[in-house]
Amino acid sequence: MKKTKILICIGLIFVLLSACKTSKNKDYTKLLQAKWINTMVNEQPILTDETFVMELKPNNIQMYAIGFTLEENNKSWIESSDYTYTIEDDIISIAGTDALDNSMQMDFKVISLDDDNLTFSVSKFLVNGKEAPDNKIYSFKKVNKDFRNDFIGVWYGHNSNDDNLYFYWEYFDDGSFDFYYQDDNNTWVKKANNNGYYFLYGQFMASNYSNDLLTGDIGRTFECWNFNIKEDKMQWTGLRENNITVTFEMNKVSAAPEY
Repeated sequence: MKKTKILICIGLIFVLLSACKTSKNKDYTKLLQAKWINTMVNEQPILTDETFVMELKPNNIQMYAIGFTLEENNKSWIESSDYTYTIEDDIISIAGTDALDNSMQMDFKVISLDDDNLTFSVSKFLVNGKEAPDNKIYSFKKVNKDFRNDFIGVWYGHNSNDDNLYFYWEYFDDGSFDFYYQDDNNTWVKKANNNGYYFLYGQFMASNYSNDLLTGDIGRTFECWNFNIKEDKMQWTGLRENNITVTFEMNKVSAAPEY
């Protein structure tokens, strides 16, 4: 009887040790290899323009996309694949060079992960070899669908809080877009020097353009929106400073206006 109890105890210890080992050595690679959109920091929604996107590709290259302030009047959404990554147990290690030529080294510790959601903390963050402590918790949603075919085309709409100003946006297959507005004579005008280019990640859009018509700001800038498309209707929402949510509503139309 005593011998049997000893054998049972040894068996239980072996099972527990095996479970610990399996948990620690869990392979996250397959689940992590996808596009991920940062949605929250410390369980709080982030400003839409502060969103960043990362993609862990099967060839151990990481794509990283975020809005950068390059100069005072030069802000731009930039995609970069100048990063590599490795995954060991629950640690994602990333190294590379950002858009400002800074050398970056990062270790992220996975807190939770499933088919649609990722949460991690920052174990190490070095910029040009110097520590840049980051104690925040980052949460992500996986990009599961490509809405490009629905998005491409001409859209006519307005800010939900302003029924007087309507615009046209024309999105092309090559990633460029044109913007149309009405002048003081109610004549439609295609905005000159727009230099518009857009990026889609699931239902998240980032767009670069020049000379903001509404604010009057001169130079290159970017803005980000979450969007939802139902048949021929689209809605944009963006969380801005002071907890203000801006919304645009638009309908898909057959063509841009003559100008």
